[in-house]
Amino acid sequence: MNHLYIERLGQPDKPAIIFLHGGGLSSRQWGPQMQKLASDFFCLAPDLPEQGRSAAVQPFTLSGAAEQVIELIQEIPSQRAHLVGLSLGGAVALEVARVAPERVDHLLVSGTSAGLSGWLGKITIWSAGLYRWFSQEQLLRLAYRQFNIPPQYQADLREDLLKGFDPAFTRHFTEALMQLQLPARANALVCVGERETTVARGDARKLVQRIAGARGVVVPKVGHVWNLEAHDLFTEIVRAFVRDQPLPDGLRTL
Repeated sequence: MNHLYIERLGQPDKPAIIFLHGGGLSSRQWGPQMQKLASDFFCLAPDLPEQGRSAAVQPFTLSGAAEQVIELIQEIPSQRAHLVGLSLGGAVALEVARVAPERVDHLLVSGTSAGLSGWLGKITIWSAGLYRWFSQEQLLRLAYRQFNIPPQYQADLREDLLKGFDPAFTRHFTEALMQLQLPARANALVCVGERETTVARGDARKLVQRIAGARGVVVPKVGHVWNLEAHDLFTEIVRAFVRDQPLPDGLRTL
């Protein structure tokens, strides 16, 4: 098995947090969180299969990605970790919590699917064929607007986002979401941005309803990739949640 590219920051003897990025992004997404949390935690962020600097690790499958994350956790001295996942990374985190719950301490997911229906999955795969009619710059503008990525991060994420428009990768991650199964129980916090889609907000409610031990919050005035849009708030939510402390003010119960 080819190994994933992994960013590491902090000391291995500290509690570990593994950050799992959104589809078509990479570990670069987590720069603000890792910088601010590394003094208190061992922060790790892999580039998931077929993405970022793990582009050669193909194809992306939910089980394969989860297996590699579990192997990463087993390399940590405690062999346990807090998981933080956004979007597709959240789906990988859910799969890890389902198949290896003993390796997961706290689980935070945001903008994460609760599973994709067959018809919606087929539409998503079909629509990927339309990418060839757009220039790279048009696709990038679409991604920046859809994900609400602040201008200061756009250059760093440019190449990752362009790889994410590959039709084969779209098919692979869509098929993965169509096969998603949820853990029965987890110490989980489900977040969704107030400016996310209706589908995303509905999926967040489903996750809270279907996973015993989960609770949910709506984060005001943010969209999908809000760990960049509101990086201080996201960081403080992570810090408070994994320490079992009260969450920052201003969040609404889902």
